Amino acid sequence: METILEGLAKLGNGRLTPASELFLRSLGIYTQRHAEDGFFMVRIRIPGGDLNPNQLEAIASLADEHGRGLADITVRQNIQLHWVRRESLAAIAERLKGVGLSTLESGGGSVRNIVNCPVAGADENDLYDTTDLVNRVNQYFSESTEFAGMPRKLKVTISGCALRCTYPEIHDIGLFAERDRRTNEIGFRARIGGGLSVTPRFSRDLGVRVRPDHVVEVCAAIAHVFRDRAGADADDRGPGFQIEESEVPDFLSAVEERIDYKLECAGAPCGRPLVAHDRSHVGIHGQKTNGFYYVGLSVLGGRTSADALFRLAGLAREYGSGRIRTTNTQNIVLLDVPESGLEDLADRLDASGFQYDPSWSRKAIIACSGTQFCKQAIAETKARAADLSAFLESEIEVDQPIRISVTGCPNSCGQHQICDVGLEGSATTVDGVKEESFQILLGGGVGAQETLARRLGIRIPASSLNEALRSLFGSYKQLRGNRERFQEFCARHSDEELISFLSPQLLGISHYKTTENRPPNLPTSW
Repeated sequence: METILEGLAKLGNGRLTPASELFLRSLGIYTQRHAEDGFFMVRIRIPGGDLNPNQLEAIASLADEHGRGLADITVRQNIQLHWVRRESLAAIAERLKGVGLSTLESGGGSVRNIVNCPVAGADENDLYDTTDLVNRVNQYFSESTEFAGMPRKLKVTISGCALRCTYPEIHDIGLFAERDRRTNEIGFRARIGGGLSVTPRFSRDLGVRVRPDHVVEVCAAIAHVFRDRAGADADDRGPGFQIEESEVPDFLSAVEERIDYKLECAGAPCGRPLVAHDRSHVGIHGQKTNGFYYVGLSVLGGRTSADALFRLAGLAREYGSGRIRTTNTQNIVLLDVPESGLEDLADRLDASGFQYDPSWSRKAIIACSGTQFCKQAIAETKARAADLSAFLESEIEVDQPIRISVTGCPNSCGQHQICDVGLEGSATTVDGVKEESFQILLGGGVGAQETLARRLGIRIPASSLNEALRSLFGSYKQLRGNRERFQEFCARHSDEELISFLSPQLLGISHYKTTENRPPNLPTSW
């Protein structure tokens, strides 16, 4: 695969065409809203979210020098820079290459960053350290040129986390460690065909257990079968990555034919993750090695700054081993902190404004890029998330973990369909004036209660959102059963009841069909 510098040289300085924009995307570079202003978003690929202080400082420097000091952590553990000019792209690529990082998408632009547990190999409940496996699978796809004809981006996670924090339920390929109750050996359960965007669906269990030394070739085989199912014609790509339950046996047979051996039957259904809901790794937690801890820091909506990244790199050097991980909940983790330095580190974090024990609302919220930068978005998200978090923190206390997603459009970069509360950017007309608004989805979740959030069929103006959610959570606190989780609360109430909890006056508004608010020709998530 050509280097980013070679690709940029080939592109030249002429006007961007649709073909050249597509080419830039394969390099991890996207035109930013508004495209006519000439700014770019640069997505730095961080396999497994694994960073060291030198790399984090390099990213901070690039954000400071070329991106107005701004950096965003994504739900795929990448870091995005904004406000980048075309003349800065080559310098950014050169600097990243010097610290072992890149913006290149794998497999000709068809394989997204592979997600790993941010505390792989460190957490005391970790079943298997998948860091090396993630790097090997990432290398395989990075060096392959066989997947350019895929119907869309392939999303992969491989994790040994007992919490299943990487959400294998929504990945095209989701491998997660599981202990064999008969032999006590660790293998990887395989799920396939999950995804969100405008056609959300949960992945299917392949019913097999994959040995660690077979993970790379099995991931490759699954990707090849997906590619073959897509068809050779880019305009006739077949069923893509969607898998019906009835198709699982044939899909497994195709995988086994490619690897030329039978995979071990997993037998019993997938066991439950260690926790029912909170998979964030935020807070101070013990590691496998006695006397060492990791510290998960809440980064509200993933929005951070060059200055913050510089300080975190210094703290990782001073108090830990230098291992830093971004997370798929848009946060950052510092690893390997000895007990002797934990109290001092906590004081330094407090003084610097980093939160390792955040409020329930701050911990709850994730947010996509929104209209500030994304050409697909219909609503602003990052500032909205910060405002919503501050309001809820001051107005109401909730003692159960809740996930809230502020997403700018139906494409679900903020994963709103699997959150307790999904806020999907929209627009509505009030007194003849078009206003930013949000469609409301409630009751989504993964794990034991794997459910896509219910779309209530209402739009709430952005200006009324804070009060509506305060009312909803107030009703939850007042009417819930003993220790009832929010998802369970939503499941036992009708749409009309949930609408009344949000705002009684909304009951008089006629519902609309899901497809009516989707802008024409809106592409799927890029």
